[in-house]
Amino acid sequence: MENKYANSVDFFNAKPKTTLGDASNLILAAFELRTPENVGALIRLAGNLGIPKILFIQSETVFKAKKIARVAHSSLKLVDYSFCKPEDFSALIPEDFEMVAVETSDKASNIYKTNLPDKCVLLVGNERFGIAQKCLDKCFKTVYIPLVGKTLSMNVSHAAAIAAFEWGRQHLGLELL
Repeated sequence: MENKYANSVDFFNAKPKTTLGDASNLILAAFELRTPENVGALIRLAGNLGIPKILFIQSETVFKAKKIARVAHSSLKLVDYSFCKPEDFSALIPEDFEMVAVETSDKASNIYKTNLPDKCVLLVGNERFGIAQKCLDKCFKTVYIPLVGKTLSMNVSHAAAIAAFEWGRQHLGLELL
């Protein structure tokens, strides 16, 4: 049998609809991102997994909405995203959620060997400088994504996607689809 290409929208629309878990138990957060393309990519990621909320922690918001929209595509209308100041961020997190940093730090554990909390905020950092220590200190856990190639850094949106889908594997049962 030939392995024939299918448009992704048609492909997923043809799959039986299954509700496995509650993606509203995951909040994405990003600290001081530098590019609107990464902002848009995180919004699109949230749309892919059904994550209803993203918080962008920014001292200044100077992104062009058009550049964000070009990458976020249809997810822009599906995801509640907002920008907040670093000093306001903690107050926006529900009390029963635990914050997990996706970061390279001396106390980080391998994400694939770590149980991520059911009610979780996944925090990713600035493309160049990561997550500020002040924010890192507020995290319940810190995880890293193992890299085996010669390039030992990862785009922030890629890291967020890996972490979010790992949370989804653990809590939504994605491997069952």
